[in-house]
Amino acid sequence: MDHLYQNPKYYEIAFSFRDIQNEVDTFEESIKRFSKIPVTDVLEIGCGNSPHMRELVKRGYQYYGIDLSEAMLEYSEEKSKDISDKVHFACADMRDFTLNHQVDFVYIPLGSLYANTNEALNSHFDSIGKVLKKGGLYFLDWCINFEPLSETRDSWEMEEDGIIVRTEFSISKLNKVTQTYEEGITLDVDDHGKEMSFAQKDLRRAVYPQEFLILLQGRKDFEFIGWWNNWNLDRPLKGTEQISRPITIIRKK
Repeated sequence: MDHLYQNPKYYEIAFSFRDIQNEVDTFEESIKRFSKIPVTDVLEIGCGNSPHMRELVKRGYQYYGIDLSEAMLEYSEEKSKDISDKVHFACADMRDFTLNHQVDFVYIPLGSLYANTNEALNSHFDSIGKVLKKGGLYFLDWCINFEPLSETRDSWEMEEDGIIVRTEFSISKLNKVTQTYEEGITLDVDDHGKEMSFAQKDLRRAVYPQEFLILLQGRKDFEFIGWWNNWNLDRPLKGTEQISRPITIIRKK
């Protein structure tokens, strides 16, 4: 199988179930409620195919994106040719990076926090602390594990312009002590009769709620704002409900 991230168009179709306008609405509501600074510059961590880019630019923001995949960045750059003066990309590792420009708001989508040790987590937040202005927010989507790890399989199908993409997602537990697991994604593509498969496996580490709070308390450069269920700021997590796609917001001191 070919590498999943080398095929950004099919990846984009696979995850096109997201309501991008609603997600950007939630960004803006978060900023309205909790940011201590005005926001003009927005940074996406692990931007991939940059699904929020055009909506953010349309609403007047400068968009910054970092990713390790050059193929994904090239795809995003191609999509942004007509707004190139408002978008900025860098090939960088989220665990240790710098920018030549501070931003007002940072977000990380779809649980894409690839930091598998305490050292890597702290290095990641060191990097965020350098690029995020004081009073600005860091918005984390699905990065905190509110449920114990379990063997998981899920699948779905999306279609766009006659291209059918069937996605299979899996979680396999590896080590209870290190809280590590293997995340697998496979795309089976039918591109107008041409059938292909792409796959990716990543080593991941679960981060649990109280562990995350202790991490923040030890750092002193971020304050915890809250966590909510299913991208809804009117549904703060209480711990007794069924949890789906939780978001977490912290603020730079």
